[in-house]
Amino acid sequence: MKKLLFSLLLCFPVLTQAGQLSMEGSNFQHQLIMNNNAVCQAFRIHENWFATAAHCVDMCFFDGQCDIRLMLAQGPVNAYVQLDPDDIKIPKNYREVDKQGNVRTHKYWDIALLHYRPGEVLYEFPGGEEADADDFKQALKTSRSLRVQWQGAVNPKIPVLYAYDGKDIMTLKENIHVPLWDLGQWQSYSDPQSVLYFGENQSLWAADGFGVDSGNSGGAVLTDDGGVIGIATAKMNNNLPPDVRQIFPQFGQAYDFFIFNGFAPRTTLKFIQNTMGRFGNRPRVKRLRHVKPTAPQTATM
Repeated sequence: MKKLLFSLLLCFPVLTQAGQLSMEGSNFQHQLIMNNNAVCQAFRIHENWFATAAHCVDMCFFDGQCDIRLMLAQGPVNAYVQLDPDDIKIPKNYREVDKQGNVRTHKYWDIALLHYRPGEVLYEFPGGEEADADDFKQALKTSRSLRVQWQGAVNPKIPVLYAYDGKDIMTLKENIHVPLWDLGQWQSYSDPQSVLYFGENQSLWAADGFGVDSGNSGGAVLTDDGGVIGIATAKMNNNLPPDVRQIFPQFGQAYDFFIFNGFAPRTTLKFIQNTMGRFGNRPRVKRLRHVKPTAPQTATM
């Protein structure tokens, strides 16, 4: 039943709703732009590392033919750095190719690390015209949003990662927030009815009656105290059959769901620690304790 549940969940679009979170509280998150087109989010987990979703950068990783811009600040003048495909790290478990050459990816490994090596900062006006450092300095004087983003880039407050590895399906007992930076504009989403965790082998969470818009992929999912509980990865309609809705009453009759990847010590967190450890770096990690068992499940599971 658990495998069936995931096959039903990970598919379709979802609605959004506004939430409350301060702009400064998410200034460690920035926008990623690939090939001047695809847009995702990335957030700082160490002075030298950003996390994002693997599906945002997997083509750059596997093909090495991608232009990636990490937008440090966007507004009247943009500041960004170019990322090298060699600095993208993706778990080997994320992607598999079968004997017929078909590629399959796994949502519970949908994580990528970006090795951030501060280099030359480039500047441009929103229309794409080249700008310089003096133009950017002038823009900082007039744009609060630009200053907040830039402060998060040059003097980041690194958030803690909340790890959890319970074997059973559990419910999170606190609110979550999903911030989004888009072309220098900031917003956040919050207040799902319930958030369920699907066990250590998946390390996936699902929030009911709640969703994110296009462009949230790879962004941080925050708890009320500013800790990061996961990485935004998928959105879908609730097409669960009636018997599954009864087994998981926390899902209720929600129209839509938001899926995000957690930090499980045996999977995603292990990948983060091993990858960063090769460079002598470590993330800030604490155990998430605000969870409780879900309602008893029927024998049909």
